[in-house]
Amino acid sequence: MAEVTYGKAAWDEGNQSAVDEFILLGVSDQPQLELLLFLLILICYIVALLGNVTIIVVSRLDPRLHTPMYFFLSNLSFLDLCYTTSLSPLLLVTLLSTRKSISWAGCMVQLFIALALGSTECMLLAVMAYDRYAAVCHPLRYMTIMSRPLCLLMAACSWFSGMVNSLAQTVMTMQLPLCGQNHIDHFFCEQPALFKLACVDTSFIETEVFSVSVFVLVVPVSLILVSYSYISAAVLRIRSAEGRRKAFSTCTSHLAVVFLFYGTGIYVYLQPQSRSEVTDGKAAQDVGNQSVVEEFILLGVSDQPRLELLLFVLILICYIVALLGNVTIIVLSRLDPRLHTPMYFFLSNLSFLDICYTTSVGPQVLVNLHSTHKSISWAGCMVQLFISLALGSTECMLLAVMAYDRYAAVCHPLRYMTIMSRLLCLLMAACSWLSGMVNSLAQTVMTMQLPLCGQNHIDHFFCEEPALFKLACVDTSFMETEVFSVSVFVLVVPVSLILVSYGYIGAAVLRIRSAEGRHKAFNTCASHLAVVSLFYGTGIYVYLQPQSRGQGKIISLFYTLVTPMLNPLIYTLRNKEVHRALWKVLGRNPTSKAWG
Repeated sequence: MAEVTYGKAAWDEGNQSAVDEFILLGVSDQPQLELLLFLLILICYIVALLGNVTIIVVSRLDPRLHTPMYFFLSNLSFLDLCYTTSLSPLLLVTLLSTRKSISWAGCMVQLFIALALGSTECMLLAVMAYDRYAAVCHPLRYMTIMSRPLCLLMAACSWFSGMVNSLAQTVMTMQLPLCGQNHIDHFFCEQPALFKLACVDTSFIETEVFSVSVFVLVVPVSLILVSYSYISAAVLRIRSAEGRRKAFSTCTSHLAVVFLFYGTGIYVYLQPQSRSEVTDGKAAQDVGNQSVVEEFILLGVSDQPRLELLLFVLILICYIVALLGNVTIIVLSRLDPRLHTPMYFFLSNLSFLDICYTTSVGPQVLVNLHSTHKSISWAGCMVQLFISLALGSTECMLLAVMAYDRYAAVCHPLRYMTIMSRLLCLLMAACSWLSGMVNSLAQTVMTMQLPLCGQNHIDHFFCEEPALFKLACVDTSFMETEVFSVSVFVLVVPVSLILVSYGYIGAAVLRIRSAEGRHKAFNTCASHLAVVSLFYGTGIYVYLQPQSRGQGKIISLFYTLVTPMLNPLIYTLRNKEVHRALWKVLGRNPTSKAWG
């Protein structure tokens, strides 16, 4: 746990946030309007319950509705059931009662559920737009394109991304100092209304919410618009008016829901400023003064000069080998047609990621080990933190995806290329990168808000969350718990999926009668297992600790520099396909077009 270096500052901030319950004002100054709203909301809630339950039951019972469209519609109906139930009953009670209160914990739970379900719905509506695109533009291949694994993956990614985004957003909101303000000018707990209660300048956290909202709202809307542009072009090519009407009617319902949901969501959340007043100017100034740090000093092992020289040589070797090895894999996978397979597509993604990962940390660590002034600017530190978190989170997801690829190759060899279609591979890779970016953005912005009280000596080789928490002059246990919770999603969930995949792989391998066959089948997975063990082992050691410690800085060097160096070696040393591709490329004329 981080030491509280300025007791009074921490005590004051603790007092600022001492709010046991909130009063939801709604329209309490207009009793007649309250009664009207009660009736309208009650009717809406009952209709929503009956309608969505009906869709789920009918989609389940009627075999003719066992299609991708109704699978996603059932997901949307279940989501809407949860969404309305998280808000409406409490809202109805507060409209009828004189004391319109909600506990602090209840408010945060409501906020988490609403944000999670709202974010999930954004993604789900984009997925449903793609489903409509496949149905209208590729009707003959619709069921092949929208296979059951793809539908399950799309739905799971929607729910997972919503939960991760909500967890990060809710924890940030929970840390706002409120100075005893507890009257929320709203019907329920929502971020823009809660920001108005803060007694500090919330423009920074609002900018973060705005940035995340661009991902959660604007990116899906853009995908929906692209899908419907293709749909419109396909519909206009249909000659008969009846055919055009039938094709377009499959999309009108979805379009109506999109306009209703995204229109209100964009209006509320895509405003970088809530125009909330700072109700306590002095408190805001004090917290602002605590965080004034222009640069950080990276201590590393500066008290051991000989060890610094040894580390410099080792890290330089690791960095050069990592660059050469990963560039080689990308080039070979691109040039050799025999390596144009799902496995090497993901391996190329992993290699590109490792190049970026090592380059975000390696050069700066080498410079600091060689110089006397081992500094990094505050902005540079935050950029480095964002990049390393984004790439680390992405690698977690990517390794889980690669485990599924190996499962498909070993357990379903005859259907491997059908299961791992180009579309599914692109979607899996895109989801991995997007989830990594969103998680990193939320984590970095939270770290940027830590009051540091002038502390700027980081006991680490580079900027990483556990080391930065030690500089804070407030109790960071709550924030560390949040990082621990997110790490469970980002580290433990993918590991669990990998273990499940390899459980099936192990069972399939044991069913092979010949020893040669078992050896060949397991050989395709051994490299991936080695990489998983190296990366997750060190990552879990550093991040799955709710209290920040200093022992992890050497381990951090391992998964940021050593693992990316070993990845290409592990994947290529025993891989005959890569050996053949390498000799083939080396045997070519350097001026060949393939190198251009």
